[in-house]
Amino acid sequence: MPPWLTRLARREENKVKPKASWAQIGVFVFLGLFFLDWASDFLIPLVAAILGFLIMRPVERRMSKWGVPSVITAFLICTVAGAGLTFAAWNFSHPISQLAEDLPDMINDLRRMPNAAAETLDKLGEAAKAAEEAVDSVNDEAAMEVKVVKGTNFISSLVTSAPLVLGQIALTIVLMFFLISSGSSFVRKLVESLPRFSDKRAAVGMVQQVEQKLGLYLGGITLINLCLGIAIGIAMALWGLPNPVMFAVIAFSLNFIPYVGAIFGALLASVVGFSVYNDAWTAILIFSTYMMLTSIEGQFITPYVISNRLKLNPTVVFVAVAFFAWIWSVVGMVIAVPVLITIKVILDQNPATRKIGVFLGGEEDGRDVEI
Repeated sequence: MPPWLTRLARREENKVKPKASWAQIGVFVFLGLFFLDWASDFLIPLVAAILGFLIMRPVERRMSKWGVPSVITAFLICTVAGAGLTFAAWNFSHPISQLAEDLPDMINDLRRMPNAAAETLDKLGEAAKAAEEAVDSVNDEAAMEVKVVKGTNFISSLVTSAPLVLGQIALTIVLMFFLISSGSSFVRKLVESLPRFSDKRAAVGMVQQVEQKLGLYLGGITLINLCLGIAIGIAMALWGLPNPVMFAVIAFSLNFIPYVGAIFGALLASVVGFSVYNDAWTAILIFSTYMMLTSIEGQFITPYVISNRLKLNPTVVFVAVAFFAWIWSVVGMVIAVPVLITIKVILDQNPATRKIGVFLGGEEDGRDVEI
């Protein structure tokens, strides 16, 4: 390298880069949150497709080594994904709709039971009625006519939101098909667009780490959830609940949602148990059985199988799940952990943001950090 070019490079490196102010960072964060919410209908399938591509890229490479074209691999993967989503939706639609229809009758049955829970519900009902009468007495002169629309229930809301959800699922599968069918050319063109060789090498390493960690997470969680679903299905069968296979599928699917999925599945099982036995204590025991199995999985099995090689801060995971649930609803809860893993890998690759990556990690990442 000529001496003048070396001096120029050193001069560029020694230049003081302007630092962003807190006001600029705040405006950027606010605009970012607004954009995530405003463009959620497009960003949800886009992010899901990119995550699916990164997870399935090792499969595509292996199939290519065996002589299978990338288009065929993409078609098989997308077909299996579509069939799995259809099967899960079919198994979820009936129990949830049945629960929505039976819930008022179950509450009325619970209110008629002579126990503390029934008394509490009665007191809450009396308090709500008294508050309503007080508000009506104040606003009698400015009363408004309210038109009650019959038939507005859980099923109608599902029917209303079904086209949007189906459209997002279709867009996700189509985008994932094009990404996987492109083979390694998409990543190669992305790397080639970077100006410096060091950036290219860092990008290749980053993509490989994201693929490895996402594959480790999804493969381990899928195997664990499969075993958990079988265990919960057997437990619900021993309790005498109808269709234990349905509970196995629900437990397998819901456990991909950290924290919230286990609670929702346990509540669903307890409500069905109450409708079968008409006994609150039996419903509580069914709820406890479900939560005990998920707690064993979450506290012992998952840390042993996955967390020894994939460390994440539990508090950050919970906040990420809550944040993406707020921004992107149920789909956000599902993709929250994969997105968090991807963000951590990206932050770890940059020395300027490595401390943030350490904060997102678990105890192993923070072992060398002085406190």
